[in-house]
Amino acid sequence: MRVDVVLGPPKEPAENLVVVDIFRSSTSLVKALENGAVEIIPCNSLDKARILRRRLGEQVLLVGERMGITPREFDLNISPSLLIRARVEGRRIIYCSTNLIRVVSRHMNHAKHLIIGGLVNASAVAKYLKRLGLDSVSIIACGHIPDKLVSLEDVIGAGAIVSRLGEEELSDTALLAKLAYENEDWRSLVLQSRTARYLREIGWGMDLELCLMEDVSNIVPILSNGVIKGVRVEE
Repeated sequence: MRVDVVLGPPKEPAENLVVVDIFRSSTSLVKALENGAVEIIPCNSLDKARILRRRLGEQVLLVGERMGITPREFDLNISPSLLIRARVEGRRIIYCSTNLIRVVSRHMNHAKHLIIGGLVNASAVAKYLKRLGLDSVSIIACGHIPDKLVSLEDVIGAGAIVSRLGEEELSDTALLAKLAYENEDWRSLVLQSRTARYLREIGWGMDLELCLMEDVSNIVPILSNGVIKGVRVEE
């Protein structure tokens, strides 16, 4: 399998994608599905999300953020600390985020496989990719899309998956991400990153360590018929 890591949204369509947004969507989606959410509806527009919730009914949760801040009329921020405790079992979630959902929305109509990966499920994602038997996969390190900036934590998250894939054909950026992850100081450096500092400033610092936990879930969120559902990857 040919493995590429893309730093930021890919300019060209890709058939097989793993989207990585460590702070915080990769973890939040895993935790919501692990906590019993039936499905997650990605929505790139806050206004469209509000309209969709009014159409689907109050039983559907509206979860999202813009620049980390909970939008007006939304039930919850995307904080994984909240989604672990929230009553989401058996419920549908409409989900908006600054970075990950913009990538998902851009590629959901033409990607054959679109997977959400993070540190919390890195091994499960690697196993799932191997079982699919793909010729190639692009791992998207989302970064900060509005400013077109690379984010260290997303490079590390992509590298964690690459490292677990083993002896595959790696692009130079995949090798770069793998090298960054295999640096023994990656955790302390990520906690000094721009995104980590910003989340602490706006009151979501409690999410950081949770997002950096490795292999604590075997849930792999996948896009299926326009919604995100969880696949449990067993040994």
